[in-house]
Amino acid sequence: MFDKIKKLDPTGQFEVLKKSADQVEDALNNHFDLRLGDGGGVSSAGRLGSSSLGEADNGTDTGKNSETAGIKNIVICGLGGSAIAGDILALWGKEELKVPLYINRNYGVPNFVSSDSLVVLSSYSGTTEETLSAYHAAGERGAKRICLTTGGTLKELAGRDGVTVVPLMPGFQPRYALYTSFFNILNLFSKLELLKRDDELLRRIVANLRSLGEKYSQPGNRAYQIAQEINGKLPIIYSAVGVTDSIGTRFKGQFNENGKTHAFHNVFPEMNHNEIIGWETYGSMNENWAVFELLDETIHPQVKKRFDVFNEILAEKNVSLYKISSSLPTYQERLFDMIYFLDWITYYRAIVWDKDPVEIDYIHLLKKRIS
Repeated sequence: MFDKIKKLDPTGQFEVLKKSADQVEDALNNHFDLRLGDGGGVSSAGRLGSSSLGEADNGTDTGKNSETAGIKNIVICGLGGSAIAGDILALWGKEELKVPLYINRNYGVPNFVSSDSLVVLSSYSGTTEETLSAYHAAGERGAKRICLTTGGTLKELAGRDGVTVVPLMPGFQPRYALYTSFFNILNLFSKLELLKRDDELLRRIVANLRSLGEKYSQPGNRAYQIAQEINGKLPIIYSAVGVTDSIGTRFKGQFNENGKTHAFHNVFPEMNHNEIIGWETYGSMNENWAVFELLDETIHPQVKKRFDVFNEILAEKNVSLYKISSSLPTYQERLFDMIYFLDWITYYRAIVWDKDPVEIDYIHLLKKRIS
């Protein structure tokens, strides 16, 4: 296994993935000045507060910070891993966040954005053209802006306009930087008192990622076994809306970019009202699919029943089925337990298929041709 990895992964993404916990620790210890300004600016001339994993900080009441009291909606602008970080944040804080959160994967910003909006612009490279477009549009609407990036044009524009930049840990492929992107946004929302921060929970997540990094980097680990078992099969991913759907979106994208393969994702219960009919003809065109179900104990009981009945159909069709879940005590821990495992499956999918997990030639080709 290791000889093959050395050959196919010359840039060392194996070690990057193994050490994902480092990104989490860096983000949670990230200190930056932050003050929301009037009329769409964010000034770095002031400190809202900071904390690290070495300090006791179990969170504060949300929504009571004078800087954020007037915020009526939040928009996170980004593509790829930057947008996924926003998707996961929506799940992480779904029981706590008191204002609507919208993830914008497009040029510009939604029509509802105004001076009462907080717009978070996230681009790992700082050159994502859709996010740069959103930066300008948010400024024109008078929205309060905050940027997350490693540099590039986004950092330059923010410096010119006095907009705070939350620095992300540099040196990664953007999709491997999910952990710095997500936990920096979480840290930001904690500083803004939009979400509480539980350092004991975060320490457990870091420890679990470190332990799993060792586990999934050993020969014969379960992630590698699954990658071997599904070689030549099309991944079909099903998740539960509002519980594991963001994990499914991440998993699909990682199959695409890491595994160099198509993958498809849909959610329960919606798929029971349309897509399920497509399974009536499974096998008529020699399909060879592998189904992944992303499950959690908090899924609605009726949705659980829907999964059970659907699985009876899959058994009749003799379809490979992988049920992915976590037994960790909190929902937040389970989120990243599952995400990390699935990241490894897609990494190994590339290795099993004799592909470089880093190469994204068609993305570069598209960018070149539209420039």
